Amino acid sequence: MRFIFLFFTLLFTLKAETFHILAAANLSKALEKIKQEYIKKHKNVNFSISYLASGKAYAQILNGAKVDIFISADTFYPEKLYEAKLASKPIVYAQGVLVLFSKTNKIDSPQALLEAKNIALPNPDLAPYGRAAKEVMQKLELYEKLEPSLRIATSISQAHQWVDTKNCDLGFGALSLIDPTNTYFIRLDPLLYTPINQALSITKQGENKALVKDFVNFILTSTEIFKSYGYLIPKQ
Repeated sequence: MRFIFLFFTLLFTLKAETFHILAAANLSKALEKIKQEYIKKHKNVNFSISYLASGKAYAQILNGAKVDIFISADTFYPEKLYEAKLASKPIVYAQGVLVLFSKTNKIDSPQALLEAKNIALPNPDLAPYGRAAKEVMQKLELYEKLEPSLRIATSISQAHQWVDTKNCDLGFGALSLIDPTNTYFIRLDPLLYTPINQALSITKQGENKALVKDFVNFILTSTEIFKSYGYLIPKQ
């Protein structure tokens, strides 16, 4: 009888410690590292992370997806969820850095875009880094010239994949996803685009889960990990 009681107690505990996260695709390296560090201290934790464009993640939550934490690449989508009373007030955890990169050609300046046949661009309507990239091209008065060469990716991870496989000559991407040992890249002038302030929020589903709040706090204190992947930490 005691064994049965312990079994169901353990089963309940494991179930209570399960949660799901939707995260921006640019976080796939940094957040996995954070997850590994967290699990070292919380052996029985069981949670999953799905990476996709922030706009797609927002749409899924809006349509009732069972999500406990939304970690976006901007503040826009978390704010919209907050306004809809579907999530907590967003907290900025890092600032992204936009890059122009290639696997085949050295890059000295954004003018290299004019020589590219195919340019990978995360969808500006869904991906904040794509939105920032479009800003850069518009401010440099290059967008109309480059539009025929643009290849619109569903997310920043797909844009990186297209460049990594050399299906595109150049691409706009996130510094956090760049491997400097085998990639040519430049950081784009931050004055050319609105700062990519990345925010997270806890959804209504996760608001009463202690472990969800604990993991969020862990993310917010993982500044050194974020820095190691090229993110900036804005002053609070």
